Amino acid sequence: MELYDSGFVFVENTLCQTPQSTYLNDIITQTKDELKRQFLGTTRAWIIAFSGGKDSTCILQLFYEMLASLPKHLQRQSYAIASNTLVEAPHIDIFLHNVLDSINTHAKNNGIPFEILQVSPSLQDDFWVNLIGRGYPSPTRTFRWCTDRLKITPSKMEVARIVQKFGSALLVLGAREQESTNRKRSMQKRILNNQGFSKHDDFPNTMTYAPLSKWSTDDVWAYLSTHKPLWEKDHSELFRLYAKASGDECQFVTHLSQSSCGGSRFGCWVCTVVNEDKSLQGFIDTGEAYLKPLNDFRNYIKLLREDKNARADYKRDGRAVYKNGGLGPFLSKTRIEILRKLLEAEAEYIRLGGVGELISSEQILGIQKEWDRDFDFENTALQIARQFDKGVPMKDEKQNILHEEILEEIVTNNDGVELDDVKALLHRSIEIYNTHGRRGVNSAPAKIKEEIEKLIDDKSTKEEQ
Repeated sequence: MELYDSGFVFVENTLCQTPQSTYLNDIITQTKDELKRQFLGTTRAWIIAFSGGKDSTCILQLFYEMLASLPKHLQRQSYAIASNTLVEAPHIDIFLHNVLDSINTHAKNNGIPFEILQVSPSLQDDFWVNLIGRGYPSPTRTFRWCTDRLKITPSKMEVARIVQKFGSALLVLGAREQESTNRKRSMQKRILNNQGFSKHDDFPNTMTYAPLSKWSTDDVWAYLSTHKPLWEKDHSELFRLYAKASGDECQFVTHLSQSSCGGSRFGCWVCTVVNEDKSLQGFIDTGEAYLKPLNDFRNYIKLLREDKNARADYKRDGRAVYKNGGLGPFLSKTRIEILRKLLEAEAEYIRLGGVGELISSEQILGIQKEWDRDFDFENTALQIARQFDKGVPMKDEKQNILHEEILEEIVTNNDGVELDDVKALLHRSIEIYNTHGRRGVNSAPAKIKEEIEKLIDDKSTKEEQ
């Protein structure tokens, strides 16, 4: 067994009888026996929290081997939940999809009642829809609006469906005390019942269980490097990912008190909570040059949130924030700029050999719907997308046609009103709406009223002449 950087080279499936190997065999046997005892001692549905990292892979493999070893009449349907935020680093996303497919295929072909379920945020909770569509500023440590939307809510909904079907659930975590001092402290604070389970604060009728709590990092790597999984895909790619990147482990997030996964090997590539994405930089430094446009874009949106000229002086609900020295959402012109730069980054990523896309047509449509509500009458997001060969169905342009019909009706029913004047007034009003608050003498309504009065005065002056 050879150690290199952050991982092991897979050598064989068995260990020579040394004191170290005897110890490893002992803890593996003890953990599997404990898993078996707990599994047969409860009727709860078991759910393995799977992030794709070494710890969650370790507990998933141990549980799967235990489940497969049971007589058929003692096996029962069990699950793993994997979170796909839709902003996972593309190379990690491909890796996770391959692992999930391999495990689910093996379970199905061998009649093992186990399935990995992948959950994703709804379109209204999507990262791009909120950042670019609604103008939410890039997340910070104090405004981490993304975690609940991208990870906690989708997982919570899936767990709720399983609980509804089976009555209760046990969420099995790969958490270990040795991960960090904070992790050890938080795990030791948990109140355990006589089975060693603790109540989950947010998931109803759900307990949590951490079978690897006493395992060391070396124990985890030693097990993974010497025990090939039952499914077809081995851990060689996992070892490669750890060897090429730096950063911390990303846990399966179920509560807002847990730290952000940004900068970790299995976190979101757009995370601006951390100052630097060491993991992404690690891949770039070791030859994955196609990831550089992603890192550059992340740095861009991180700096952009500090630019007061890119932000409104009010919140989305209309309350002024400038009085307290605060900043509101991104301005409409900023959102347009962000979308264009994201698509430029995607084009460069693909040109350098990257696979897949950074934003989908569905997400762009979601952005357009938000822009329609806030400021846009011209399907700007769709037009920008088409400049980068992002296909959008023609049926989604009906709203723009409707806008034109409304404008023409205004002009037709009001003598002396010209279409160009109405269009100019609308665009100016939207610009004011997106740069002013909604209360006070300098509010958006007051400013728009001034523009209308100015247009009327100009028309009156022209008629008199």
